[in-house]
Amino acid sequence: MKTPEEISVRVKSVLAGTSGQFRPGAFFDDRLDCIRVITRDCSVVETRINGYLTVLEASYANDKDMTPFVGFTIKGATHFCSEAGLSLNTPIRVGRLLDAIVKLFPDSLMEAFVAGVLRPLLKEGQIEEVEISEAPGAPELQPV
Repeated sequence: MKTPEEISVRVKSVLAGTSGQFRPGAFFDDRLDCIRVITRDCSVVETRINGYLTVLEASYANDKDMTPFVGFTIKGATHFCSEAGLSLNTPIRVGRLLDAIVKLFPDSLMEAFVAGVLRPLLKEGQIEEVEISEAPGAPELQPV
């Protein structure tokens, strides 16, 4: 068994060189089989929209002009992308991802949600693609 000091040294060595600064982004989490889009670094409340889509809202509003929405998650991403004809082997344009949401859930409420909430959210975060794999050479944490 590792001591707390050994674990601390290991974690610090893995995280050495990282800026620690938040950057909006979209990525595929293969362990949880979901696509996450996050535009702001804050605590969130998750609100389930349907079987695939969950919207992330800031827990605490700090500005009346700022949107409460800070991201969204597509759960069951492998199945979702398969149904939409999107490949998880290459980066996916987020615009195509939003088009797929509207295609798979063709109702006026979902169209309005995508147009009024999700597209502006991506523009605000300047997010263009879902990152499929981790950055080359990125260190991985190993179980202790």
